[in-house]
Amino acid sequence: MTVREFLRTVWDGKWYVLAAVVIVMVAAVFYLNRQVTTYQATATVQLNSVQSGGGDQGSSAVTANTDPTLVTSLPVAEAAAEELGGGADPQSLASRVSASYDADTLVMTIQADDAGPVRAGALANAFAKAYVAYLPTVVDQQAAKIEKQMDAASKQVTDAQATLRKSRSDPKAKALQSSGTDTLNSLTRTWSAYGSLNPPGQVSRAATAGVPLGLGRGSVLAISFLAGLAAGVGLAFARRGVDFRLRTVAQAAEIADAPVLAEVDGVKRALKDSRHQGRLPVASRAATPYTESIRELRTAVQVSAQHSDKIAVVVTAADPSAPRSFIAANLAASWALSGRRTIALSGDMRRPELDEILPAPEGWEGDPRSLRPTQVPNLSLYPVPDQPLDPADFLATSQARDLVASLREQAEVLVIDAPPVLAAADATILGSYADGAVLVASVGKTDQLVLAEAVKRLRVNNVHLSGLAVEGITGSRRMAYASTYGDSAAADTTPESSTREQSAPESSPGGGGKTRAERRSAVPQRETSAQPPAAARPATSANTPSPVHAAATTALPVRTVPVTTGAVRTAAPSLRQGRPRIQPAWSPVQNRPRTGAVAVVEETTAERPDATPGAR
Repeated sequence: MTVREFLRTVWDGKWYVLAAVVIVMVAAVFYLNRQVTTYQATATVQLNSVQSGGGDQGSSAVTANTDPTLVTSLPVAEAAAEELGGGADPQSLASRVSASYDADTLVMTIQADDAGPVRAGALANAFAKAYVAYLPTVVDQQAAKIEKQMDAASKQVTDAQATLRKSRSDPKAKALQSSGTDTLNSLTRTWSAYGSLNPPGQVSRAATAGVPLGLGRGSVLAISFLAGLAAGVGLAFARRGVDFRLRTVAQAAEIADAPVLAEVDGVKRALKDSRHQGRLPVASRAATPYTESIRELRTAVQVSAQHSDKIAVVVTAADPSAPRSFIAANLAASWALSGRRTIALSGDMRRPELDEILPAPEGWEGDPRSLRPTQVPNLSLYPVPDQPLDPADFLATSQARDLVASLREQAEVLVIDAPPVLAAADATILGSYADGAVLVASVGKTDQLVLAEAVKRLRVNNVHLSGLAVEGITGSRRMAYASTYGDSAAADTTPESSTREQSAPESSPGGGGKTRAERRSAVPQRETSAQPPAAARPATSANTPSPVHAAATTALPVRTVPVTTGAVRTAAPSLRQGRPRIQPAWSPVQNRPRTGAVAVVEETTAERPDATPGAR
């Protein structure tokens, strides 16, 4: 899985993630509000040591009993309770105290827990003082044990000496005498060392106010947030595991086993703008990801039809939620704006939408149930037929077949808006009358099984599937680049740059000190001086310029150039509104790329008796 797929899965399950985070955070706050904070204070007691023995016999460190359980023993607890006062139970106090001993540093660490930080410190100090006060008693108990061991060793030596007096060569008696003597000497040194332990220990560090145990409130909330986030992401992936809707364009192409003709981007934004502006997005000059994807779809369908002079295509969908009619209307308008006579047929007799998307021009009066014009040039609409029959029954009649054939004869391109494939048999019937079908699918909405079944139904009925138009994808960098390509040319045609260009003199040979703009304006005047007045030229219907061409000819300088056939071609820059766009074209006359579109009017030499080949 790529990072993009991971983020897309999380975004699709964002409500699961949000719900998990909120639930876990609320539970954490509830827990923190009900939890009683416990504070812990620490005091340390340094135990003293004395070296026992001397001479060659070596020595060892002697300390008081280091058993940590002595800290919580009953005598120490009673002394601590008396120190604290208040009649507290010694055993209850001892249950909140713990101790540990470090043999390397001879330090006894005493820790006390309490609901209050001050009380925790006082409890630790009380037990530390009581323990230090109890240490001399512990040392005395240890010395008493040593004395008992000394008496036993002394008795062993006395008995051995008595045996040797009777039998000087008794080896056992000699061994008992020797070991007893050594033990007695060692115990004597240890007993003396215990007597030197004064004091056995002291409090090395008193406890201060206790610190709260466990994680702080901020840490608990942070961990809860991360836990909720992890749980939400897990739910999002679990949802993905049981979600069988389309996720990617490649997945749609694999399921349908058909090419993706276009990735229709920005449909929601285009629908919103269309309702607000009252016109189709492709009818405006603005280039958006949606309009570029519609033009890409038009080109792909035309290539699929092998550039036929007459094309009939059905636009249908795999499920009812796909914006099929809106895409069909813009596809038809795109063909019409490219100069081809186009008819859009509203073939969805159950839920017609194309009639509202392509309204008639303002002031038009005619039969609303017959072929009528639209607000898009070269585009006509045949509204949904009013028939008492079931739509599938009517579409299967010869009347519907003849209607489609008649519309195909009247137009170069026929775009048929058909209902979803699985909703009824309408789409497959209309698809049999056309050259191909475009199946619209939505990423994140169309079920994979529904798409597969729709494709299967089209192919079973011998409907040629040209390809898929997949919508619902997020904006891609490719579409963003395609829709903004050429905008950088505006930086070279700003008014400031034009002003500087006109005012800057050019020091080229023969310039005569004229500015660049003056020399440019002088060239068309010389070239058009040999052109007869417009009234002297015979006007024919085939060569009469359109109003736009006429406006361009009268408003801007015109240049005449010769061609090899003897005809004279006049060209002038078009009066395009808005920011200029780069449209590469190749001129056989100028032999260089031209920027922008040009309006061209051709006149034959018969109409221009004064125009001879080679004249400028």
